Amino acid sequence: MGKAPRSVDELLVIHDEQLRGRAPARAPIGAVIEHDGRLVRTHYGTHGTIGHRPDALAGDVASDLIDRQQASFAARFEPVEWKVYAHDPGPSLAERLTAVGFTAGWERAVLVAELEAIPRPVHGAPGTGVRTLGYGDERLWDEVRRTAAVSGPHHTPLTELEADGLLPHRDFNVDVLRRDGAVLGAGWACLVDDSEFVAIGGMTGTHTELVPVWAAWARNRSGSSGGFGGRGAERRYLVAEADGALRDALLAIGFRQITTVRSFHWTPEGTPATTRPVRMLLLGPEYDDIHGRFDARFDLRPSISHYPGITEPPASVTWHVGSTTGTPAARHRPELDRIIHRGLRACARPGEQLYYDDPYHQGYRFDPRRVDGPGRPRWPGVAYREGDYALYLTSDLRLGTFGHPWEESLCVFGAELLAEVADELTDLLGTVMRRGGRNEGNVWTFDSRVVPTGHEP
Repeated sequence: MGKAPRSVDELLVIHDEQLRGRAPARAPIGAVIEHDGRLVRTHYGTHGTIGHRPDALAGDVASDLIDRQQASFAARFEPVEWKVYAHDPGPSLAERLTAVGFTAGWERAVLVAELEAIPRPVHGAPGTGVRTLGYGDERLWDEVRRTAAVSGPHHTPLTELEADGLLPHRDFNVDVLRRDGAVLGAGWACLVDDSEFVAIGGMTGTHTELVPVWAAWARNRSGSSGGFGGRGAERRYLVAEADGALRDALLAIGFRQITTVRSFHWTPEGTPATTRPVRMLLLGPEYDDIHGRFDARFDLRPSISHYPGITEPPASVTWHVGSTTGTPAARHRPELDRIIHRGLRACARPGEQLYYDDPYHQGYRFDPRRVDGPGRPRWPGVAYREGDYALYLTSDLRLGTFGHPWEESLCVFGAELLAEVADELTDLLGTVMRRGGRNEGNVWTFDSRVVPTGHEP
């Protein structure tokens, strides 16, 4: 016999202990997480959220805490959402928020199901039933994104999961409900890192047929961490926020209501940014475009023994970096990044975003004026890394850097960027290997199969 199901009160305690007022081990891409007592602020650059433990606002300090939250989001022009749970003890947080300008939004039931209560998925005929999306399903991905954008509001919008840098199937599952090949609806669920929960992020309709698929995925993902770097855990529960027909449908298949939650919203003066400071790129049209255009212009030639790795343009200088894990070269790494970051920031045009690219791994698009420093996400990537190519690029490829791990070199190209960084890099790294792709001084770079004239054995 299986274990007796937990009571609603027990599920509420587990929910609050594992999901409330907590932060992942690593912030979502482009976001900054800040702790203020038992409150957690997440700044996404476009908007923000506040989470708190059930007893975090008890006592006389609550007013000061609320004031600090508003000041923090006002400084970034970020609209903020604060969820208030019906069962929290102490004076009414809802009344306090309303008194300082927050407005009440949606109200939903918080529903939890034990995985053991959810039946196994039933597979239908080909073209009918539930299909989990993966790489290569771009047409279906685009259709789901369009449908998701006009439905909701969702617990976690699909666009936010993707912007967070989570990976399909590993960190979240997107599924479509089909009949005779036609898409009837879609939904998505994600692992909640460092917890026993999988959260239903959203559905485009009352599609409870998707729930058994997510329960099966959750069972398979037990012991795996999500995308934010925390520990893995055995997955035991599904959690959802729902109202109306969806609430009733989820209750009918094994979910239980543990409380209710209402959103409160506040918008400071000023215009918020429309994009996060950093966006991860992995596959997709933008990822393919920047790769393709760089390769076409610079003729990337990956090799561990034949150098240089690109056709270096006339306005370029290449330095020997050496092993950044060795001594004394390891001391160069922070200063090297500081010089390159400063130069790229100085050369970026107003509103221009840059790319950090690795031909074989994920890349990033980022705003150099909104990263680094207190209250900002980290600058993506490094100028030079061991074992992988590393590139910083402008979208028009007029300037950038190319770090070659096997040659242990850094090529900086673009006259404007060279004017900013060349002297400092020479002071730091010393010997210049090439200028405009031509060997400099007594430093020679050549294909190992070809010996330069005058250097025959």
